[in-house]
Amino acid sequence: TLDVLERENLGARASELGERFRWKLRQALAPFEIVKEVRGMGLLCGIEFTAPKKMLSRTMYEAFRKVHPAMFGQIIVMRMFREKEILTQICGNNFMVLKAAPPLMATEEQLDRFVAAIREVLEVADGSPSFWTEALSLARRAVNI
Repeated sequence: TLDVLERENLGARASELGERFRWKLRQALAPFEIVKEVRGMGLLCGIEFTAPKKMLSRTMYEAFRKVHPAMFGQIIVMRMFREKEILTQICGNNFMVLKAAPPLMATEEQLDRFVAAIREVLEVADGSPSFWTEALSLARRAVNI
């Protein structure tokens, strides 16, 4: 494994590609008030969210947060997987951070696909009642467990 890492220069590649990946994420997600920060190292990236400012969205967000603090992030994860076929997860120690951890061999095209996918999912979260309807459905199931 170490030989492959060195021979294929995967550490330097991850650093360079990761910087471009975060730059593209920042550009694509800048219009969304729910995105607080994009950060990371190498190809490991975190997208930190914050509570929405729009009154209706914020009210719904706060209600779901009372059910479970990970509710918002989990809906993002579910939509990324179900609609975009991209597996991601929220951080265990901060439910408001979505992890993007592509493999070291990811191509720039695959990373661009992720950027487009997360942007599309956040467009729904930012402006569509369907996002909150799905969250309500998930909350109901969580409460009945």
